[in-house]
Amino acid sequence: MLHVRRFGSGPEVVALHGFSLTGEQFAASADLLDRTIIAPDLAGHGLSASEPTDVASVTAAVCDVAGAAAKPLPVIGYSQGGRLGLLAALHDRSPISALILISATAGVRGSRARQARSTQDADRAARIEQQGIGSFIAEWTTTGLTSLSHLSVEYRAWDLSVRQENTASGLASALVGYGQGAQPVVWSRLDEVSIPTLVIAGRMDDAYVAIAREMARRIPDAQLEIIEEAGHNPLADQPAVIHAMISRFLDRHG
Repeated sequence: MLHVRRFGSGPEVVALHGFSLTGEQFAASADLLDRTIIAPDLAGHGLSASEPTDVASVTAAVCDVAGAAAKPLPVIGYSQGGRLGLLAALHDRSPISALILISATAGVRGSRARQARSTQDADRAARIEQQGIGSFIAEWTTTGLTSLSHLSVEYRAWDLSVRQENTASGLASALVGYGQGAQPVVWSRLDEVSIPTLVIAGRMDDAYVAIAREMARRIPDAQLEIIEEAGHNPLADQPAVIHAMISRFLDRHG
């Protein structure tokens, strides 16, 4: 059973965090959305570090969290959390009423690309266990798509405190178990997503802007939003803007 964090008051929404974070990623979202945030630590993360990390188990665990409420709930998912939110929405017992996907994908297409990503995830998982959580976090948050170097010292300190709740073995298990290399490719099933969906990407994240546009075209009841002056993590880059978008969407559908 996933450890669940709750923040705020008001109508409930489930929020699924990104890789190497915890449910604490969404602590500030409660006030910005004026809602109760139900934020599990996903398998391999935080206080759910020892939970099973195979795709089927993690998807079922997300459905269990959303399904514990008296009625179907909207789900917000960022990056890794967005991928899981999408899989949960396609689950045969999905308890989700609306879906918000932030910097998410429906899977790595092409057998060679998928195998390359699986190998990359396995190699990174091995490095995490060899080098320890501190070295990994330093690398993950200062290079490439996931860099936080442009953000304030205060934000980076808070982010570090959240990521330090994780363990090397937990994150390694999550990468191998349900990283992008292990994720089912569900592009051909996007027309089965029958709930209102908001697809979000940051303008400066070119790859995910293209992915978001295609996902929004394929999901029948989808709305696309591209956030200016934001990269892969619009929640950190433009918190007021993205939460205003999400709030308007939830007012209509959540």
